[in-house]
Amino acid sequence: MSLLAIVLCGAGLVATGFPARAGSMPGLLFRATAAMALGIGVSSAWFATRLMASGRPPGRADQAVLCAAGATLWLFFRRKAASDPHPRDPAPAWLWSLFAVACAIAAAAFVEHTLRFPDGGWDAWMIWNLRARFLVRGADYRAAFSRDLLYMAHQDYPWLLPGVVAQGFSSAGEMPLVPGLVAALFGILALAIVVSRLSACEGTRWGILGGLALVAMPCFPIFASNQQADVPVSVYLALASALIAATSSRELWLAGFAAGLGMWTKNEGSLYAAALLGAFLLRRRDPRGAMTFVLGALPFAALLLWFKVTLAPPNDLSAFSTSASILGHAIDPRRWLELLLLVLRRIVYFQDFGLWLVAAAVATIVLARRRLLTLPAL
Repeated sequence: MSLLAIVLCGAGLVATGFPARAGSMPGLLFRATAAMALGIGVSSAWFATRLMASGRPPGRADQAVLCAAGATLWLFFRRKAASDPHPRDPAPAWLWSLFAVACAIAAAAFVEHTLRFPDGGWDAWMIWNLRARFLVRGADYRAAFSRDLLYMAHQDYPWLLPGVVAQGFSSAGEMPLVPGLVAALFGILALAIVVSRLSACEGTRWGILGGLALVAMPCFPIFASNQQADVPVSVYLALASALIAATSSRELWLAGFAAGLGMWTKNEGSLYAAALLGAFLLRRRDPRGAMTFVLGALPFAALLLWFKVTLAPPNDLSAFSTSASILGHAIDPRRWLELLLLVLRRIVYFQDFGLWLVAAAVATIVLARRRLLTLPAL
């Protein structure tokens, strides 16, 4: 039932958010990928809402309600005109081969890292999976956010990922395989969103190039296998970024919805959502569109605020800081110099390898000036 609720909720949201039917296979793949990501997020958010409202996890009745809501949306919005066909720019065979090899290497790295570290990275067993186990094992879910826990458990963090893992534990048993499969799923979704959206907007050649740029990063399979929230939040950020360039108000609403799920995934998600909104206003100067984006994100912003006000302990950064120390650090030139040096080091540090950011910025400027790609692709 829970898997059916995820599928139907996602399908209903995608049917609501897109004003036209997919005109191509890449467009259909993008919508299927978006539906899965959105359905997972809604299921986890409802899990949290039900716990905070009643102290009990969702039951079969809740899943039936989610199924009915998703099916209703899908039935109501499924009749629509066909969209324009996507650009035909087939990728050459050598590019497909290169992409396949890169995916195989990334998959092998994911499997090797998962077998070597079945409990994930530090943040996985210290924060995300720890919280999921508290939510499943504890008689009172509030123990997962107790102030008595070590501050490194970061009890104030949003919990979309722990909610997904906890539901997996409840359904399949508390096995290390569950968070590993969740991590693999989010990694696949991140790659599929990039490839399918670029292919739908610009043609298969650009879609494969975009996917290659992502999957060839050394840190991507490692971060995915770490079972942490970095890749899940990137899924919702990528989805919101892909939709926010659209002209349809329904797609803008869905972009805000995806950004809101990013807010419920990680503290940084709120910053990313604000950055997307600011970039939209700067680029489009469309207050009405910005309000539509905000309305999409509003349910999860409200959920996050509810959690922060009623349940979450103070953030460790604020708990161990004072106004004077924050101001002193902010105006200390030595700290800014140290930060600059660390940023420069990260650009060439192999595991994180930030040179791709520099290359991406340069490529975006060149392509935008020559108008070789549309705004959604950029």
